[in-house]
Amino acid sequence: MEKCHMTGEYQPEETENTSAELITEETGYALIVRQASGNVFTLWFANLRWKEHFYQYHGIGHFWRKGQEQWRQLVYMAGTLHDKCVYLGDEACSEKEKALFHLIEFGPFRKWSPIQEDLEEKYPPTYEGIDCMRQLAREAGDWKYERLLCVYKKFPFRWLETWLSRRLEKPSREALYQLIYEKIRAASCEYPVRRYQEEEQYRIDVCRQEADTFLRGKGFQGTYPEYYKESMWIQAAEEQPFTILESSDYVFRIYFMISERKKGRCGRNSGFFHGRGRRSRVAEFKGNESLS
Repeated sequence: MEKCHMTGEYQPEETENTSAELITEETGYALIVRQASGNVFTLWFANLRWKEHFYQYHGIGHFWRKGQEQWRQLVYMAGTLHDKCVYLGDEACSEKEKALFHLIEFGPFRKWSPIQEDLEEKYPPTYEGIDCMRQLAREAGDWKYERLLCVYKKFPFRWLETWLSRRLEKPSREALYQLIYEKIRAASCEYPVRRYQEEEQYRIDVCRQEADTFLRGKGFQGTYPEYYKESMWIQAAEEQPFTILESSDYVFRIYFMISERKKGRCGRNSGFFHGRGRRSRVAEFKGNESLS
């Protein structure tokens, strides 16, 4: 804010249930803030400068629901980049992100949301969403799923949407999953890693190092956040706050997405697909208890 001054008094203990109203005046702007106790203060300013800070989002994992966590993580990422384009505009998004903009609008994919609420109203199904997944299936060499999507585009019935969603659990969809993950990762990696205030960042760095030391001590190879050993693959995902570490009871958490595959190479989250000889689970990193 430029040339800002305040009338009234701010009550720092009243941070919840606060509302604000922005009014345009001839000489600038007035932000009227009403706190829960009834206290009101006003911020007067001549101009407002907008600053945008973007950071990587592909390493985040919120495990609120069990089952097919690998797809749920992708839905969260796809929703993140979609919201970014909607609320901040095209200029805030890269070409890689724009290419994936409609992915969350593909109903069978969106059904694997990590949250309990139905996202159909927020992300209504579109033909562009179907076309986006068709293109990805074609690129992944998954001609069976691509052909099914041609039928779905002609007959977008609810039961077919559910059936196509269940088909994403099959091992034959693994190549499609890996392709989508790599594309989202590539889009995310164009931005810097998120950094917090010095004290919080130190705790996070220590936690990451402890996870790396623990897995290497168990015989795993790789670098944070992906490790492998024989028939196992572990991907570390982080539970992060949505804005800043403002909550005194917030605890930074690392979760291990653990995959096992008896036959063939176990790639990133291969064990999460339903199939013989495949196993998976998600475990919060807690030292020696993490892989028990």
